[in-house]
Amino acid sequence: MKFLKLTALSLLGFLAVFFSASAHEAYVLPYNDFWSGLHKPFSGHAFDALKNPNNIRITIIIVLSVWILLGLNFLFLRSSAGRKAQAFLERYSHFGPHFVRITIAIAFLFSALSNSFLGPELHGNLFPYPHLLQIALIAISIMIAIGFMTELAALAGIIIFIMSFFIFGPYVFTYLNYLGELIVLFLFGMRVFSLDKYIFGPLHRFKNFEKYETVIVRILYGIALIYAAITVKLLHPDLTVSVVNAWHLTKFHWLFPSDPLLVTFGAGIVESIIGLFIIFGFEMRLTILISLFYITLSLLYFRELVWPHLLLYGISISLLVQPEIFTLDHLISKEHRKTKAWWKRPFSPYHQVGKSSVSIKDISTNK
Repeated sequence: MKFLKLTALSLLGFLAVFFSASAHEAYVLPYNDFWSGLHKPFSGHAFDALKNPNNIRITIIIVLSVWILLGLNFLFLRSSAGRKAQAFLERYSHFGPHFVRITIAIAFLFSALSNSFLGPELHGNLFPYPHLLQIALIAISIMIAIGFMTELAALAGIIIFIMSFFIFGPYVFTYLNYLGELIVLFLFGMRVFSLDKYIFGPLHRFKNFEKYETVIVRILYGIALIYAAITVKLLHPDLTVSVVNAWHLTKFHWLFPSDPLLVTFGAGIVESIIGLFIIFGFEMRLTILISLFYITLSLLYFRELVWPHLLLYGISISLLVQPEIFTLDHLISKEHRKTKAWWKRPFSPYHQVGKSSVSIKDISTNK
């Protein structure tokens, strides 16, 4: 078992470090360079990396490493240690929504203070009445943080998000993780550690659907990752290649291949796969850990702004501790197959280990 764990951690570190090279181009490149590059026609140049036989060999090694890692994780999850680890995480599931709530409130506050929306590349000055935008973002941040008229604050955030689409185009889809959380707050509110609880009392609408709030956030988060990977890294590869060259990443021969295009191609493919795994809930906790690891490495190495990443941490931590629902993981679980009919499995949590398991419905009731 120790060997399996060490092997899994080694592979995890290798994959995470290798593909952290891409960074978040919008936060690393100069503003004008990023947008001029993004407005260029789509290009399939990233796939030219596979024309090099050496790159194909490296790609095969990476693919085999991924399958080994997934296999080891599959075995671990079905061991007694794996089941205990997941049950331990789910004990803290009631903290999940609060991680997301706090991080989105802080992100909106820093967004207002930096005169931007969601990220530094979305300048607030491009909105009509930018000063009103700053005031609105600060108000939304405070209202979500203290839980005062949460649904109204979330609705205002959704309206601003829709406005941003008409200003910046479909690029704002890279921030669909924000939209997912705003939709959840608008539909289900926040009734724990909030003024709404004392002013309005419990929220009764959509009670039967509250258990799917994590699914909403998860799916939109996965779509955001895939959109960013395809649009920026695979269809505008010159942006990522510029980052690789500007930071001289290929000089780290023990970490990165000598071809910047392979780094770009690999980053786009892996980020897309991570997004798909999150959407379908396959090896989800391992996938979240990998994404957190390389996001953190990217922050440390490229010295990117922290606040645009805060919500990524909030959502990721929440997904780590929430009982799984509507995931492939629990559909193929041996324990779940024994206790649930096939048509009931998507609608019930994955692990139910003794008293430590907490259902999403129970969490939502107390939320």
